[in-house]
Amino acid sequence: MELKGQVGPQRVGVGQPAVVRLGNAGDIITNLGGKYAEAARRGEIFHCGTAVTGVAPGTAISTTAPFALQNPLGSEVDLEVILARMGYVSGTLGAGVIHWVAQDDPTAAIATGTKITPVNALLGGPLSKAKPFTTATVPSAPKVMRVFGSLQASLASTAVAPWIIEDKVDGAIIVPPGCAAQLQATAAGGSSPLVVYSVSYRERPRE
Repeated sequence: MELKGQVGPQRVGVGQPAVVRLGNAGDIITNLGGKYAEAARRGEIFHCGTAVTGVAPGTAISTTAPFALQNPLGSEVDLEVILARMGYVSGTLGAGVIHWVAQDDPTAAIATGTKITPVNALLGGPLSKAKPFTTATVPSAPKVMRVFGSLQASLASTAVAPWIIEDKVDGAIIVPPGCAAQLQATAAGGSSPLVVYSVSYRERPRE
């Protein structure tokens, strides 16, 4: 019996029949690319980050966020957060926790602040519909979702190996239109602490 399928992505509803997914070589299962290679090739993955000079991580959950990923109303896409990182720049960090927090009310005011220009993982690909910000003003009372990472009371001369905080979100945070995901810390003030955040996300058409 001849097995037939379709090359390329399909959009099939839950419980609906679908043909077998094939690669361009007629293979049913292929591991020729990385986990996100196909989405990147389709121009759906974007990277963005705060200024290389750094941003203060903050001391409390408030209406000011070091980083906010805003999905504008009418974008017609969901933002799937894939990966987030934080690197140390300078100053003395205060001990505490960095959180993912959510603005999940599409009717609330939108985030504002210093705009970040996302870069398509497919270099030269389409522009992002998302609006990431740094030093962002956000609606009141954002909701804590999950821990991003911990901060230690340290400075540049502290005898530790070079480090970076990495959170493999892997799509477990989805930002629909009108909402925003933010990174905010509850930590001691330290002394002029500066860090850099970078976030990778996928824009998936809404179902």
